[in-house]
Amino acid sequence: MARPTLEKMVGGRIPVEIGTVAAVELLELLGVGGSGSAWKAEDCATGDLYVLKIIQGIDESQPWMAERARREAEIAIHSDYIVPVVGLCEWDPRTFLILFEYFPGKSLDKLLIAGSLTSEQKKEIFHQTLLGVSDAHRNNIIHRDLKPANILVGNDGRIKLLDFGVSKFKDWSLTGTRDILGTIQYMAPELIRDGAKVADARGDIYSLGQILYELAMGEHFWTRQGWKGLMDLVDYLKQTPMPREVTELRDFHCDFFTKASHILPGMVKVNPKERYASVDQVLSELGYIPYLPEIPQDLHLRYPMLIVESGSNRGARTLVNIEDDGSLAFGRAELAGADDSISRRHIEFSRSGDRYLVRELGSKNGTMARGVALKPSDPPMEIRHGDRIKVGDVFLRLAFLHQNS
Repeated sequence: MARPTLEKMVGGRIPVEIGTVAAVELLELLGVGGSGSAWKAEDCATGDLYVLKIIQGIDESQPWMAERARREAEIAIHSDYIVPVVGLCEWDPRTFLILFEYFPGKSLDKLLIAGSLTSEQKKEIFHQTLLGVSDAHRNNIIHRDLKPANILVGNDGRIKLLDFGVSKFKDWSLTGTRDILGTIQYMAPELIRDGAKVADARGDIYSLGQILYELAMGEHFWTRQGWKGLMDLVDYLKQTPMPREVTELRDFHCDFFTKASHILPGMVKVNPKERYASVDQVLSELGYIPYLPEIPQDLHLRYPMLIVESGSNRGARTLVNIEDDGSLAFGRAELAGADDSISRRHIEFSRSGDRYLVRELGSKNGTMARGVALKPSDPPMEIRHGDRIKVGDVFLRLAFLHQNS
């Protein structure tokens, strides 16, 4: 049976059938973007408030566009600093609806324009933003469009990050494109040059650096320089010698982080290899203790387990039963059955005492751990209880078994 006309108007009622929400009424248009619109919406049965994102114009000849929308709703990021996804409705082949929890607040860009934030408020907003991005990276999810407009600030000072839909997952294997997706003033140079396929945690760290600059100085670096577009950035980088940072820092000052002048250069380097490798490093430099997953009291380190959290083999479990100083390779057969996004030999786990490490084996579609795209030439990366690993298009979670399992 054909769907009714989508009533994209205030007062419009849309049957969504997402979780316990049968239908919503649109209350207010919150924003319009290139691929659709976002609405404040009310559950017709309970009166609970949500945000409904309507994505339209999906090209049926490019199935990765629909797959990207599905993946935006597939895996939740459990974080106090990220607006949770409720679920997805595929309205028709060209239109997807994604329902989010509603968080009342004002976007940071509007608060910056109003000039109403105290130094202490700016400090806390940036701290919480770092924690939210760190939570996303721990789940191998890269935002790629971090900017003040995507940071909501509540009246109580809590923040929530919005709009992971530009490139929520690090999908070089899914798209294989050079698409430039994001807001160019906050976008790392390598993303402008090479597109989505090179996105990793360091691109988000660059964007966070630009946000820190704007919080400290009151306006974006581009605005202070009078830049209008991409060619201004290109001309800046053509200087001889070429600047090492994509921001002029000689007059930079910050009254809410005493170490900001020392830390900001490491966030906005032209060369991503010279930037901080993780948001946790930035948190440590600022004097905060990065998040450490809770370890069960009855931890039994001999047999950690990989749990498949996405794809056709979702729910499958594989033991990583290696002894001290041992190693074990995993691939498609061990992890995901017929999913050909995973190579036959994809990753290798090794153990050193109580530490477990993962190494990329030169797979076709790549591996991410803790927000970093791994390379075969890289040293093994330590992984911990609760960490997510992305192999090809499949998400895995590492969990240690309990003594009583």
